[in-house]
Amino acid sequence: MEPCGTGGAAPADRRRPLGRRRVKREPRPLSARQEAVMAVVRFWIIEHGHGPTVREIGTRVGLSSTSSVAYQLAQLEKRGLISRTGREWSSCRLEAPAPPRRGLRSR
Repeated sequence: MEPCGTGGAAPADRRRPLGRRRVKREPRPLSARQEAVMAVVRFWIIEHGHGPTVREIGTRVGLSSTSSVAYQLAQLEKRGLISRTGREWSSCRLEAPAPPRRGLRSR
């Protein structure tokens, strides 16, 4: 009699073959809210020379919750579009997005 196979591993026929790489997906486009946050940050830095506070961004974008603004900023930071020089979000700066990789890859 064979064991019922309730271990944690997937059956051998459903596993990914060794040596094959997964296809890298194109990054998702920014959401409308992320675009609005980026526009506020960009405008504020041009006008004032430093980044806006979370409350200032929330007021201009229409978000009353500072945690939702911080979440959007964290998502933009994760994508590499903004970065912080300190702990405060008002120390954020814009980053140049990395150009998309095209052409042949070397092995």
